[in-house]
Amino acid sequence: MGWTGELARQISGQVLDDDASREAMAADFGRIVMRKPEGVVRPATAEDVARVIKFANRHSLKVSIRGAGHSQSGQSLSDHILLDMTSLAELPPPTDETVVCQTGLKWRALVEKLLPLGFSPPVLTNNLDVTVGGTLSTAGLGVASWRYGTQADNCLEVEVVTGEGEIVRSSPSANRDLFDAVRAGVGQFGVITEAKLKLRRTKPNFRTFFLLYDDLTLLLDDLKTVMTDARFDYLEAWCTPVPQGFKKVAGERQPFAQWFFPLHATVEVEGDSAPHPSEKLQGLNFYKLVHTEDGEIGEFFARLDDLFTLWKRAGFWDFAHPWMECILPWESTLLYVSQVLQNLPPQAIAGGHILLWPARGKASSAPLLMRPESEWLMGFGILPAVPAPRLEEALPRLALASQASMLMGGKRYLSGWLDFDAATWKLHYGEHWAAVAALKKKFDPHDVFNPGFMKTT
Repeated sequence: MGWTGELARQISGQVLDDDASREAMAADFGRIVMRKPEGVVRPATAEDVARVIKFANRHSLKVSIRGAGHSQSGQSLSDHILLDMTSLAELPPPTDETVVCQTGLKWRALVEKLLPLGFSPPVLTNNLDVTVGGTLSTAGLGVASWRYGTQADNCLEVEVVTGEGEIVRSSPSANRDLFDAVRAGVGQFGVITEAKLKLRRTKPNFRTFFLLYDDLTLLLDDLKTVMTDARFDYLEAWCTPVPQGFKKVAGERQPFAQWFFPLHATVEVEGDSAPHPSEKLQGLNFYKLVHTEDGEIGEFFARLDDLFTLWKRAGFWDFAHPWMECILPWESTLLYVSQVLQNLPPQAIAGGHILLWPARGKASSAPLLMRPESEWLMGFGILPAVPAPRLEEALPRLALASQASMLMGGKRYLSGWLDFDAATWKLHYGEHWAAVAALKKKFDPHDVFNPGFMKTT
């Protein structure tokens, strides 16, 4: 590790090579892959990032980019240089319904700055404690994505450090190929150091209708209805098991469940103008209206904080998280989800949940977010917390669910656990594969970024 001292003299930020700093960066949220970096770099400027990349190329070192470390396949881990982007978190005041921020900033800090001004990003992920750069690099899905696309779709311009160590500004009108490569590019083509983001006016309050469905077909029909008439601002749904005991399967007794489907449909509200259920729920075929919740919009954006706190108290946050997320064509959703749930033991999602993310097919235009060609899409995610001794059982089951999604015309959302070989990466990108490989060669010719994750050869 003799290089750390030399690099420290070349940048204005920090280079840490003590055991505690390296050990703190040896795992990601997935807790499946472990890698201890030789050095952790906390850059102070984009110029620092550029110097690190050039240094790595000269010394045949590799660099992994880390925000909040929410990755699940080790792509934010490194054997060599770990670039901790959370040191780049400056946030100047927003102007003209846009904001320019450094990408190590966490979305929570951005929301807290914007809400008093009456603004918010059009799309927020469920977990606000992840970084702007981290979610832009995976696309960034949220409960408003059915209307506004991904966070990457609401990014107007980026500053990027390429694999050559060059600082480049890119947008739809300048260096477009780099702009399109780094958004949803899973850290393979450059380091996003700054982003200009679109904002929207936000009403101060919300009303959420907690609906329960006992029939997936009815839920799917209603989701198409409410996306067509746009009567709600936010849509989120789940698959929730009610354990029934044990039944014989192939001569063995196995736990099974009856599955229900909660839908939370939320509308933003100005003052005391909260809509009555008879107005917003007309024509919908839910089993039961369970609850109606009102509050300030900031509470809605942070609505899952309490759930995450419970998971942390129960120890689930420290388990492995081999999340399997995919985007399905609407016509395959009923069969695929039904089959997966039929074969999924109810205890398999303890400390996690199964999400449904409805969307319009044209909501996103981010080129590297692979999705089926369909008028309507469904995001589906199995998000478990798995004790380390049970990984050998869980990973093959999740791999089968992943393979089945692709066989039914779906695409993996690249935020979760991925164990792709070169053939699977090629299948994932399909007709775009040659362009992806060319972009990798152009912007990361020395293969310095996140080595071994995306296999282009």
